[in-house]
Amino acid sequence: MKKLLIVLLLVFAVFGISSQTLTVLHSGDYKYSDGTTFFGRVETLLRKDFPNVKVSWMKIDLTDGSTLTMDAMLAAGEAPNVYLDTTVRTSKYMVPEYALDLTNLIRDKDKYIPGDLDPYYINGKLLGVPVAGSGQGMCINLDMMKDIGFTVKDDWSIDDFLVMAEKVKKFYNGKKWATGMFAANQSGDYLINNWYASFGVKWYENGNYSKPLVAKNGGTKVYEFYQKLVKNGYVPPNSAMLNDDDYCADWAAGKYAATAFFPSWTKDYLNTAISQKLIDKPFEFKFVPFPRATGVTKVGAYFSGSVAVAHKTGTNIDMVSARLAEYLNNVEIENLQALDLNITPDKIASIPPKDEKSAQISAIIAKNGIHDFGLTDRRFTERRALQFPILQLVLSLKITPEEASKKFEDALNSVK
Repeated sequence: MKKLLIVLLLVFAVFGISSQTLTVLHSGDYKYSDGTTFFGRVETLLRKDFPNVKVSWMKIDLTDGSTLTMDAMLAAGEAPNVYLDTTVRTSKYMVPEYALDLTNLIRDKDKYIPGDLDPYYINGKLLGVPVAGSGQGMCINLDMMKDIGFTVKDDWSIDDFLVMAEKVKKFYNGKKWATGMFAANQSGDYLINNWYASFGVKWYENGNYSKPLVAKNGGTKVYEFYQKLVKNGYVPPNSAMLNDDDYCADWAAGKYAATAFFPSWTKDYLNTAISQKLIDKPFEFKFVPFPRATGVTKVGAYFSGSVAVAHKTGTNIDMVSARLAEYLNNVEIENLQALDLNITPDKIASIPPKDEKSAQISAIIAKNGIHDFGLTDRRFTERRALQFPILQLVLSLKITPEEASKKFEDALNSVK
């Protein structure tokens, strides 16, 4: 009798939401080699459970890397049922006042690699689910290394990097650079932040995101290094005014010897550079850890993934939102992500990427771990907007490293 009652309740719940539309705000779809799409597959799975529910997929405005689309929708009282986006934006909404607790609604929690879900539990509630992402490494342009006669070891130092940088400067005479740097806005800050790990600088200690310690933990050393890059001509002279799009375009055009990148990005950027006749063919490259400063033994990687956050409405549509969040990261789809997009899965049964470059990133993470920047903390989205104005001053040589480091720590601490 109890089982029958549960079945009837489910039938009534499905009937109650059969004619509703589920809205999903997202940062982009994927197309697989078999012609299907990420969202198309998810919607097919969802309709097996809820045949008459419609899904409205809405793409966010990525102009400045902020949460402007989500904030505008909330201000208009039109919160999406599911928000799928990078952790650096979704963490702002992983709060109990907004997010649906998925603890008892996601059916495959035991299928995740142990520990992968831990950062998404806030005060015991599962307020988001990760959607497979990728770690980044230092991408070495091997064609440039051949030109300058330099070999980058898998374990290299800041001193090694500076030797390489000087060789690049002399060989290319300002037409190519040792690395990239930018500070026009907050977008793409993860491509720069990994340098903190190079100098062993922790933004936080022991997961205490309420007390940023960037200056106390040596942030001055990072800004000193940035200014050395500028003064010595190791980065583009107008770096303070460049943005992440400029950075990625220069990477694809083969203008950087060693700089942060994600393996899952490489194919599309290189193909674009070829179509725009910036290069004739892809350059050879490999991934290694960021170089380490004296006294630093391991340089943790920056890991960037997406998170699905379901909005808590208190209605039957919440069941559909939870199910869609679950399907966004099921094993079948993770396997496609790994094979077609070289994205690292987080389910036990999923297959790892076979791509050589992704394997290099996996080896970096296995050896050095992941540097904690507090991405899943609700304050991260607001805090990340505070660095680039300071970084502009640093790269323009208008502020000392000591002043900048203290200013950044104070700014982080101002967000409570």
